[in-house]
Amino acid sequence: MFQIIVKAEVRNMLNEIYHWYEEQVPGLGERFLDEMDIGLIKLKKAPYSYTLLRGNYRQLLLKNFPYKVVFEIAEMSVIVYAVFHAKRDSEKFFL
Repeated sequence: MFQIIVKAEVRNMLNEIYHWYEEQVPGLGERFLDEMDIGLIKLKKAPYSYTLLRGNYRQLLLKNFPYKVVFEIAEMSVIVYAVFHAKRDSEKFFL
């Protein structure tokens, strides 16, 4: 199984997303974080099964929330670099 490394910037992004959802509907932020955890568990098991974006970067699309997780595989680690709203252009990540 792969080790998951979540960059500090991603933790900040997740915190902002969580608080936004909690303001909309109490408990929805928790559901978002639960789905994110499920996604990270999937990445631990089979990170190569996700779509290549550019170079070595891949993406995982969350099932019930419009977000994509941008990550890279390095040996036995999965490094999570960003979480984007699916409508946002992920090309900006590469600039």
